[in-house]
Amino acid sequence: MIAQREVAAGPRELRPRPAEIRRPPAARVALVHGAWLLFAGGWPLLSSRRSNKEAGACLASIGAALIASGARGKVARELRLLGAAVAVTIAALDLYSAGLRRRRSPLYLLNGLAQLAFAASWGAAELKEDLSARRPPEPAFA
Repeated sequence: MIAQREVAAGPRELRPRPAEIRRPPAARVALVHGAWLLFAGGWPLLSSRRSNKEAGACLASIGAALIASGARGKVARELRLLGAAVAVTIAALDLYSAGLRRRRSPLYLLNGLAQLAFAASWGAAELKEDLSARRPPEPAFA
């Protein structure tokens, strides 16, 4: 009979799996904002009513690009700028047309406020990553 002995975990087994590692703030914002844009842009494509399907297709493709970069964990500076610019643009359009002119459903007001929150999240993520990059490194041997 062969005796089985337990083997201690090596250095690779002690490392956390990649899914357990926290994503950078910009990647988390990209995932959530991309999902929102994919849903909001895909809705006109699926509905049978005549709506602006071209704008919906553009929003859905921007959302897909944000989701892909957020899932990868590295969001390029250009995509960060695109995400913030899209959020501010949609917020301005929705708040103007549903708030000031009152030509659209009040649901567009909620979308405008959500887009303002996304724009603020993009700015906060950029600021947080900037501050963490400026922090001095921890000493290796203390």
